[in-house]
Amino acid sequence: MNLKHMYTFVEVAQCKSFSLAAKRLHTVQSAVSRHINALESSLNVKLFERTTRYVELTAPGKVFLRHVEDILTHYQQAQYETQRVANGKQGLLRIGYLSSACAHFMPDLLKRFSLSEPLIDVQIFEMTAAQQLEAFSEGRIDIGFSRPIDGGYSGLINHQHLTDDPIVLVVSEAHPLSKNSSVNLADLAPYSLTLFAREQASSLFDAIISAFHRVKVQPKVSSEPGSMQALLTHIASTQHVALVPSCIKNLQTQGCTFISLTMPLSVPLEMHWQANGVPVTETWLSWCTSQTLAF
Repeated sequence: MNLKHMYTFVEVAQCKSFSLAAKRLHTVQSAVSRHINALESSLNVKLFERTTRYVELTAPGKVFLRHVEDILTHYQQAQYETQRVANGKQGLLRIGYLSSACAHFMPDLLKRFSLSEPLIDVQIFEMTAAQQLEAFSEGRIDIGFSRPIDGGYSGLINHQHLTDDPIVLVVSEAHPLSKNSSVNLADLAPYSLTLFAREQASSLFDAIISAFHRVKVQPKVSSEPGSMQALLTHIASTQHVALVPSCIKNLQTQGCTFISLTMPLSVPLEMHWQANGVPVTETWLSWCTSQTLAF
């Protein structure tokens, strides 16, 4: 018993004629007869009553027809879904993202993608740059939005530059610098500096430290919290200062004041993906190329 035999059986049942079924199947009547005989031999039942004037299903044949139609429907659906998955039009897309950098655009981005590709389920995970790199290495995410990834992954993880986030000073509302419209890095020398943990975003940390070195200022780094929200809470409750991407204004910033720097300083936001990604990754990338993305 095979699919060809089943299709032949359904055609004969619908046409009530071996010769007409043969025409519709673009084959010869003898081939139709062989298929039906093979089915009857396999099932050890008679499926059709056949005379020179008519072809009718037997009672077992009617039961078998119901099941065969279900089997062929399931097969066609399986074939359709399998092809859609292989073509990247159906499946699961897993995205890691920095909430501080992406919270303002991610909901709209995902909404538009889902309208375009309704059969692709999207799962999102809030992750730092370091956590995304680990997730890529373990195959737990397909797309990542984060700061630049450290070298050593050329050819394994691809990237696309999206935008540059200006780095700004954040202090408490009661801090002596809170009334300034802008500051230079030398103004920060007397104060304890809080920086986002290097192990979570090395490119951000290194960009800030390098900027201090360029102006020959030795920063007094006193703490390195592992989340931006923890950093903001710490700043709001102390006289410490912090340098952060301006995008974190989208987080809970009560008690904090943001001040621009006289020295232009920024950190990139990038989109990353595995070079040998799953088909839905290619669908995502192709869709992004066709969109006007506002960051």
